[in-house]
Amino acid sequence: MSNQGYQGGTTLGGRWGCVSAAFLATPLFIFLMIGDALGDCIPDEPCRKGFLLNVVLPTAIFALAIGGGVRALINRWKRDGS
Repeated sequence: MSNQGYQGGTTLGGRWGCVSAAFLATPLFIFLMIGDALGDCIPDEPCRKGFLLNVVLPTAIFALAIGGGVRALINRWKRDGS
């Protein structure tokens, strides 16, 4: 058999990026979710609590930055090393 065929759908950097983003973003998500749940609103003031803007969006931005950065570094290291 030759190695000319299909080699898989992801790169080594993509796999490491996903794992590192999930590993680092999960504690951030939990911390932000607890902080959002514990935060109280001041009486007679408009409450600005929001799960999407205060928890999900920062976690998603952080995970994309970490995952993309690790993916780029690993793929560059792999390309330069081989």
